[in-house]
Amino acid sequence: MQINKYILLIIVHLTFLFSRDIAYTLDNGKRQMGIFQPRIYGLKNNLEISSHPLIFFIKPNLKIKKFHKEVNGVGLGSRFSIDYPTPMLKIFQKDGIGGLLSNSNDVGKDIPHLLVLQGEILATRIFPKYSITTKFGISTSLGKELDSLYLIAYDLAYPRMAVYHYGIGSNSGIDFDYFYSKKILFKADIDIFFLPKEKIFIEHKLLCQYNLQKYTIAVGYKYSYGHYPFNKEGLWNLFPLIDINWAWDK
Repeated sequence: MQINKYILLIIVHLTFLFSRDIAYTLDNGKRQMGIFQPRIYGLKNNLEISSHPLIFFIKPNLKIKKFHKEVNGVGLGSRFSIDYPTPMLKIFQKDGIGGLLSNSNDVGKDIPHLLVLQGEILATRIFPKYSITTKFGISTSLGKELDSLYLIAYDLAYPRMAVYHYGIGSNSGIDFDYFYSKKILFKADIDIFFLPKEKIFIEHKLLCQYNLQKYTIAVGYKYSYGHYPFNKEGLWNLFPLIDINWAWDK
């Protein structure tokens, strides 16, 4: 049972490592999905909606992106998301010693109902061989404050879950896409997470994508660095990444 929970934890956070960070939206009628990527729908009026079907029933989620306009060759967009993580947190509660989350009897409080809202602005400049995107976002957690004993102090998980405890957080980052050829694309990014009373958390990703017409294979790594509750001196880690993405028309 514990092994299954660790696998589930990995899957949950992998789904947020392949986000499509670009100000532009998919064309109307276009569809896109990956094993660890959300299902994306391109709609009219430069709108795009997406959700992670792999984890939707334990962590209901929805994201809406809007492309606004270009200013001096820079595309401007905004992105808003809503998540309900309470069912996921209850699954991660332990049955006994060694669980991922403390039992409510140990903490003295039940896991509250939480609703997490995030808003981001994105700016993208596309050049002949590459594109650059910058982003800035603010997240807030509505509902009662989650006790810190319920937080999972693991790489990748903690910077995102700590918003449930502090009630607010922010993020910024820059993405660089290099079009090596019609079939090969390199993607690199740096993301920084800001939380109250915490030092910054840094993440970096590098992916190589190979296009096979309607399918795309992505391989690479994810680097993370931060000061976690169990390690105040700072800890870095490196994770392998792999995913398969496919696209189709409506």
